[in-house]
Amino acid sequence: MTVTEAKKNNNKKIWIGLGAALLFCLCAVAFAAVIFIRMGQQVQQGLKADPQAAAETAHSIADYELPKGYQEEFSMNILTTSMVFMSSRESGSSSLEPMIMLAQFRTMGNEEQVKEQMRQSFERQMGRRNVVMKLVDTKKMTIRGEETEVAYYEGTDDNGTALRQLITTFPGKNGIGMLMITGLSEYWDEEAINTFIESIH
Repeated sequence: MTVTEAKKNNNKKIWIGLGAALLFCLCAVAFAAVIFIRMGQQVQQGLKADPQAAAETAHSIADYELPKGYQEEFSMNILTTSMVFMSSRESGSSSLEPMIMLAQFRTMGNEEQVKEQMRQSFERQMGRRNVVMKLVDTKKMTIRGEETEVAYYEGTDDNGTALRQLITTFPGKNGIGMLMITGLSEYWDEEAINTFIESIH
């Protein structure tokens, strides 16, 4: 074999190698795109702005009696997480009364770790909206037969509006349940909220 032929063979091998690498990269990109599209479809399919579907999802987490005028608004079911948002539907008060979020995480993780991760996540979300919330109180309450710690936060948004928030975890029907209630301090009805929490079973 001449030197020229050897160089041609080496060049051929290099081009074959580059072609294989390029094909691998294209396949990897295509695979990632398919996964991304499927995840997007799961999120889209899991989000339902249907009060009846939201109520069904909520009652798969726990049973309860909503405060007067409230109803389940929409829900999300994504992989191992279920989440339901509830708000007041009474005339003129839908944007003023506290929003209730009920969630469930089907995980084998430590409950305290999950609670801390969720608290940090919500704090980051609030921070992005220029809301600073600080822990002001904790108290023990019994939810679904188990004593749990309820944390209360207070703060203000960038307009100086006073806000109040409650976060707690409890044993859900199929995982770790979480309750978060957030609203304007002016419209915070402690008695109604406590009655709702006590009704969770």
